Amino acid sequence: MSALLGLSGYQWLLLLAALQAVLLSADSFIGHYRSGFALRAQYAPFLLGTLLLLSALAAAIAPAASGVARVAVGAGLLAFAAGLIGAGYHHWYGITTKPGGYRWLLHHLLHHAPPLAPLVLATAGGLEALAALGVSGTPLVLGAPIRTLVLGVVSLTLFGMSLSAGLLHYRGAYNNPLMYLPVVLLPLAAAAAGWNALAPASGASRTAATALLWLTFLSGFLGAGMHLRGMDRQMGGLAMGVAAILDAPPPAAPLLVAAVGASGLIAVRLL
Repeated sequence: MSALLGLSGYQWLLLLAALQAVLLSADSFIGHYRSGFALRAQYAPFLLGTLLLLSALAAAIAPAASGVARVAVGAGLLAFAAGLIGAGYHHWYGITTKPGGYRWLLHHLLHHAPPLAPLVLATAGGLEALAALGVSGTPLVLGAPIRTLVLGVVSLTLFGMSLSAGLLHYRGAYNNPLMYLPVVLLPLAAAAAGWNALAPASGASRTAATALLWLTFLSGFLGAGMHLRGMDRQMGGLAMGVAAILDAPPPAAPLLVAAVGASGLIAVRLL
């Protein structure tokens, strides 16, 4: 396994999982603050995000320390399970309990709890658990190489992010041509990551995955700038502070795309 700046690929994945924990905590805080934290369960992403952050950093800094990797694996699995439960709850609360139910599906998807948002927590947890198993010397998980599983998680996540971006940008009426970028790029990157997971020895799959994941990584920063611009275009602009953040495009979402793209690159090039 190669190294970059003295860190193994698994250590880089742990650092990226820690970054994702910070970003998803910020994103979920904005969404749950908007709804007034009506339920205590809405605090779960911050508690789990903090646990992911601390455990991932500890495992990345001191991977050989006794028990550190096991704690990171446990934290990752807990976050993974909580993300799946959160997605189910968003579906129940955001669609099935609303007036009209599935008959008003598009309306509920556009204006209520985002159905796929909690799965970002599951992604961060899954990647942390896999990376922690990697630094502890575990070669296979469920009979598959960790590299294959990491790329599988990245592929599924990017595809889900493309669906979320397509839905939210539809709500914004695709008023800027750049809003089509994640809808087109992310499925291609997801397909390339999945291809390389299934055919790691193929030079073509490695080249395609590297190129498209680099574009995904860079597009996240472009998207963050565009979301910041969207925030400034609200009534009163950035001077409105919290009000501008609540009404603007989610500032952390594109950076989460960049972090997932970087995780895929680490898997392709360093694992």
